[in-house]
Amino acid sequence: MGMGLGGSFRAASARRVALALCGCFALLSWQAGKAAEPAAAAEAEGIIFERQQIMTKLDQDADKLGKVVAGLLPADQLAPAARAVAEGARESVEAFQQHVPGGRSKPEVWSNNADFTAKMEKFATSAEAMAKAAEAGDKGTVLNLMVDALPCKECHDTYREKKRP
Repeated sequence: MGMGLGGSFRAASARRVALALCGCFALLSWQAGKAAEPAAAAEAEGIIFERQQIMTKLDQDADKLGKVVAGLLPADQLAPAARAVAEGARESVEAFQQHVPGGRSKPEVWSNNADFTAKMEKFATSAEAMAKAAEAGDKGTVLNLMVDALPCKECHDTYREKKRP
């Protein structure tokens, strides 16, 4: 009960069609993956840009707070400046929850993420305590808490790349 010549031809044709379909499917899958790459890259760039914007604003707010504490800006700006720092600190914690390498973040942000996240949380908690002290008008406590609330250099030395010239 052989297939005969016609059956053999049909089986070979069916295999060729199946292989061609597999090849087409593989090509389409590859193309779909390639099309997704620019979208993923654009999303990553957006996340990095947002992180940088948050950190830049946080730097500006911390600078303003320092000027208020130093008496270079009016004392009535103490609470709003401290609140802005606290909000920026919390936003910075949230901005790093998405594990997107790049920007000026060193690889250690991701390879030592537990330590990095703990330091960011401590930073945000201290900044929130500092804002509460500022809202109560306690400039001395604000000054003392600034040391804990603004450990920028220590964290940046460990987790941020230096600016490229």
